Amino acid sequence: MVNELQGKGIVASTFSEAKNDFDKKFGVKLEIPHSLVPVDGKYLSNIPLKNKVGEKNEEYYKWQFVYSLIHSGLYSKDYLCAEVYFPKGNKNSAPIKIDACIFDDKSWLDHYAAWRASKDAESVEWLRRHLIGTIEFKKSDGKDIKAVYTSQIKPELKESEASYSLGFYYDSERLYIFQRKNGAVLRYDESKNQKGDNSSITQLSLDLTDNYKYIPSFEALQKRVNTALAIDRTKRTIDDLDTITGAASSQINQAISNILITLDRVGLRNTRGYEILIEMLALKIFDEKRSNEHKQTTSSKRFLQFYQTEPERTVLSFFITDAEKQFLKLSDTDVQSFVNRIRTLYNDAADRYGVILKTVDTATINWQDESHVRAIGSIVENLQDYSFIRSTDTDLYQLVFYKFANEFSKSEKAQFITPLRIIDFLVQIVNPNSNETIIDPTAGIADFLSMSYVNSHQTLDDHNIFGVDNDEQMVRLAQLNMLLNGDGNAILKYQPDKGSLLYKFSTKKQLVPLIPNLHKNGNWDHWVDDTKLMKFDVVLTNPPFGANRKFEPKNEIDLGIAELYELWNVARSGNWIDPGLLFLENAYRILAVNGRLGIVLSNSIASIDRWEAARQWLASKMRIVALFDLPPNIFAETGVNATIVVAYKPKESELKKLIASDYEVFVKDIRRIGYEVRTSNRVKFFNPIYKVDDTTFQPIIDAQGETMLDEEFTETVAEFQRWCVSQESTLRQTFSGGN
Repeated sequence: MVNELQGKGIVASTFSEAKNDFDKKFGVKLEIPHSLVPVDGKYLSNIPLKNKVGEKNEEYYKWQFVYSLIHSGLYSKDYLCAEVYFPKGNKNSAPIKIDACIFDDKSWLDHYAAWRASKDAESVEWLRRHLIGTIEFKKSDGKDIKAVYTSQIKPELKESEASYSLGFYYDSERLYIFQRKNGAVLRYDESKNQKGDNSSITQLSLDLTDNYKYIPSFEALQKRVNTALAIDRTKRTIDDLDTITGAASSQINQAISNILITLDRVGLRNTRGYEILIEMLALKIFDEKRSNEHKQTTSSKRFLQFYQTEPERTVLSFFITDAEKQFLKLSDTDVQSFVNRIRTLYNDAADRYGVILKTVDTATINWQDESHVRAIGSIVENLQDYSFIRSTDTDLYQLVFYKFANEFSKSEKAQFITPLRIIDFLVQIVNPNSNETIIDPTAGIADFLSMSYVNSHQTLDDHNIFGVDNDEQMVRLAQLNMLLNGDGNAILKYQPDKGSLLYKFSTKKQLVPLIPNLHKNGNWDHWVDDTKLMKFDVVLTNPPFGANRKFEPKNEIDLGIAELYELWNVARSGNWIDPGLLFLENAYRILAVNGRLGIVLSNSIASIDRWEAARQWLASKMRIVALFDLPPNIFAETGVNATIVVAYKPKESELKKLIASDYEVFVKDIRRIGYEVRTSNRVKFFNPIYKVDDTTFQPIIDAQGETMLDEEFTETVAEFQRWCVSQESTLRQTFSGGN
């Protein structure tokens, strides 16, 4: 019986797995034979899990949650108790009952017994000091969350006299995590606190659940409790930093707002300020990776080899103390200590991050200029407590770019940045993996490339990842993106003006310009010297497109570039062409045989008569695999209708056979995308839209406890992968990994 409850010593790796294990064991049973932890200080037997009509009751979800905490390894049963009573202020009042508690000391049971047996006041005070977590259970599908928050969660958390405590509310597998810090009760996921630490009950996103993966371990909770009052930043490692929960997070939004205010105050709300910001972000990533690598010194999995030859550095350098930031003049000893530390960090990182950082630390930064030092101090102060490399599933760099684009770069680029949902969808459809080469000819901030690396589970080699953009600041952000998600060795190039329309990667991995007189009409592989162009396994891109961005030659140089493309002769409209068509042909010509393409184009290219010749050209060159129509205004720019084209490039003889067989194309009109475009403070952003149950009108959660977005991408990927199985072997192998 005990073995049945304890899983015979087997510990699941995640909360979700443990929850599934509990359901398998007790989903059809009427009772649990023995309580997993003491109930009001005592173990109970034969606890009913179903009501009279055989439905799961509140007790079922209570023990499901406790079981999952224990069997995931997050918490030891020694620190947990169910149905804990605390006295109210009035002696004659009934005590307050908390459904479950987490203490930080195993001896809690002795103190609890003393309080329950003899009303020992000292034991009650001890319990309050060592109470670090409360748990409330319900079976209402989230309907009573506001009332529960007000009447139970807040009062229960205030029973704790620890410097920091957590409150869990588990309602029919819907999880909400709260925290009490500095006297305020807020969501644990900072992105749900719409006004940061000043959020009221209506600003806590109580309609949204928390993913089970956000449940902190006992060790992590203890660390928060022990560091809530004072932080010694001079001795911290990466494990001491908080994670960023997303671009909507009030943490990072407030941090960047503070940085902007400082840059404005010191006169650096300009390109130079932007360059300093990007360099400081690079130092932040380097500092974290170096600290993280120290832990893996003896590990066979250590992959950043260059750190092995450097002195072991686990303590972080990217910090600023109160004394260092409160300087009156640059000659002050404290601020000079800060300057020297950051300069040392810069020079350590410059050896590896040469694309972003200069060879000398004075090229961008004037360390004798007080405005530069104050700007750097603000950047460090506002970012020092958060980890970039431990913050998973965040659109951090999209946020950084959006926030700063209108100030420092071309605002129209911010309008056209590709939403992460589209990027993730297209990457899953095209499926780059293993040792394949991949390129984005209009890389932007390299989200297609970084997402490909992440989705491949690090099987892609950074040395095989390529990108080009005609905006230097975008390329630097792209390098940061790849540093965060890879090892920083992706080959990302800045090429001004026409960018990848004119310049191509050679087999020497250098950009070379096409020669108009030599390479007309798509004849790009004809060179008079030993130059050979690279051919890639995968092209993923969202190029500029649409009539409002039309390519219309104004001089002989522009005309020479246009004539490099066969589609200029085949499909132009008068004296102009949609640039998306040029990038489409570019993708075809730089693909290897059987190489795969995923490209976002104007819907008009796929539909209107004007571009019929272009569609016929594409069908004669590539095997069209899928067409996905997207809804209007999917990008931050209004009025843009887009279609995703997916194809691969078979041998000419194979394509003829496929055309003769009248091959099938996967077509899907996607309407629900999981977000809407909104504007705040003149900055456009993607506001999530969640799936709602038609019966209860409550947001629907997935198997991980996450509130589900109202989107079709997930089901479309599954439909596409099933469809691939029925197609020709080349398509099946390259897109789905089948045989």
